[in-house]
Amino acid sequence: MIASRSAAFRLLAVAFSLGALVGGAATMLAERGSHSRGPHQGGRQQYVSRLASEVGLSADQEREAAAVLERHEPVMDSIWNQVRQQFDTERQAVRRDIRALLTPDQVAKYDAMLARKDSVRREKESKHGNR
Repeated sequence: MIASRSAAFRLLAVAFSLGALVGGAATMLAERGSHSRGPHQGGRQQYVSRLASEVGLSADQEREAAAVLERHEPVMDSIWNQVRQQFDTERQAVRRDIRALLTPDQVAKYDAMLARKDSVRREKESKHGNR
């Protein structure tokens, strides 16, 4: 009974931690997706346009803001790539641990669900130029 209670508590802690991790990562991805898709995808210009309309930038300030974003983009992309690698590693660990809880029939359904989810994610990334 103590082992069962301990296992339940660990599972609850993992679920809570996973929820916090996924929520934080989703927020980060949403923010990144809305602000820095790169110039070829309109992300930088979209952000500058938003600044111009909400803050009231002059044409010169718009050009300078675009230059600031362009100058910082390589470092921000580098940081994002590091975080993304860590996130992907953790996502695989979560998937492995969830798979271990499932029956063989459930594993097949889970893998199909993940394949659909990953396909949608890859399509979004290719559309938006996320690296």
